[in-house]
Amino acid sequence: MTMAEPGAKNGPHSLRQRLKRWADANSLSLYAAGLLLLLAALALAPAVVVAVPAGSVGVLWHRFGNGTVTDHVLEEGTHVIAPWDQIYIYDSRLQTLTRTYPAVAANGLTMEVEMSVRFRINPHAAGLVHKLAGPDYADTLVRPKIASLLYEFVSQHSPEEFYSLNRAEIQAYLLKRDREEFPLPTRETAPDTLTLEEQMASGHGPALVRVEDILISSVTLPDSVRAAIERKAEQQQIMQEYDFRLAREAKERDRKRIEAEGIRDFQATVANTITPEYLRLRGIEATSAFATSPNAKTIIIGGRDGLPVILNTGDDGHPQEAPKPAAEDHSRAPAPRAEAAKPALGAAPATKRPEPTVAREAAPGAANAPANVSTVSAEAPPLSNEPTGPAADPPQR
Repeated sequence: MTMAEPGAKNGPHSLRQRLKRWADANSLSLYAAGLLLLLAALALAPAVVVAVPAGSVGVLWHRFGNGTVTDHVLEEGTHVIAPWDQIYIYDSRLQTLTRTYPAVAANGLTMEVEMSVRFRINPHAAGLVHKLAGPDYADTLVRPKIASLLYEFVSQHSPEEFYSLNRAEIQAYLLKRDREEFPLPTRETAPDTLTLEEQMASGHGPALVRVEDILISSVTLPDSVRAAIERKAEQQQIMQEYDFRLAREAKERDRKRIEAEGIRDFQATVANTITPEYLRLRGIEATSAFATSPNAKTIIIGGRDGLPVILNTGDDGHPQEAPKPAAEDHSRAPAPRAEAAKPALGAAPATKRPEPTVAREAAPGAANAPANVSTVSAEAPPLSNEPTGPAADPPQR
């Protein structure tokens, strides 16, 4: 019994009791230690718990290890790491880099080309990008590569050619050259048994950055070259304008010729169908139109069948020619008389005789004169040798 008593005292119950007594004696210290641990956990939480946002990848860096991990990356989501390690976030979505590049053309002139490059990082090679280039990989990897391709293309063309070429052709050429120099990885060129660093060392590594599009925003040429190109384009447009004018005049010539042929055929067809009855019908229609028109008008009546004088047609229904003015017959005109001698002294003054009226020939077509035109003729007084007044007495001597 005496041997079991010490074992009983050293049992679980006695150990629990001793811990309880120790905790009761050091309760204040335990509370302080727990509070310190809680504060430490809260302080280290941002460094321990890391969230990778959407469209991004994380690159892990070990402080007490091999440094940057290049074989794998951290995907989207929450990750727990050691507080002394660090995660670098890289955006794996499509990005745009816009820069202005001064380039020298084939003839030595300098031009400025503003380009926009749309690219994305290779998410599986984000560790290598971080190890080789860092967060500023766009200015380190993308910009020099695109500038080199642009300089190569511009140096082979003159400013006029570069200004006149289609932008789509230039963009396609630059993108093709980029794919030729930096091809995307395949299983043949980059086996899965090699790490990314081994692939890069062998020269068959993947493209760290994938260029999706190369867009040319603007091209700025020297003022003299730009003015010369604009003048050349203006003259070309003027030349094309004259070509269109000539084509239009040729069409107008054809139109007038066809119109003249149509008028000629129409007149040849209609000339044989115009009859006096048709002209009389048209005259009646014209008279009716005159009668119903509210406008003030002057109508000359006296044509055939009492119709207005419109067509001046004769008995056969065909238009008549206008009468020509009659020429005066000077042979029948009386000769001018010589001046009469002065009367003798004491003679009676001679009475002036009226000139005889000379009948003139009627003008052709007088028979068709309108009926309502009256002709007035004046009768000449009779000729007489008798004095009209008493003779004056001879003067007395």
